[in-house]
Amino acid sequence: MTGKGFITIGPHKKVRGKSRNPERIMFNLETKDVKREFGRIKKIGAAVIAEPYNPMEAPNMMIATFADPDNNYFQLVTPWEDE
Repeated sequence: MTGKGFITIGPHKKVRGKSRNPERIMFNLETKDVKREFGRIKKIGAAVIAEPYNPMEAPNMMIATFADPDNNYFQLVTPWEDE
């Protein structure tokens, strides 16, 4: 459960083992405090792919990337704001 919505991710009988292309599909989770959530998720054992950083094309944005136990990537990102 995340906020008022949810996402379900489950196994499929034809998929086995760790992802060989972890960056092929990524999902992003928005948070206003990427650094705090990064620390919390890192502390519970998620594999860190990229520490929080500001992308050059969006200096007001912050991104951090993790890998789940099957080596699929997911990211924490600041909420998108129209300028």
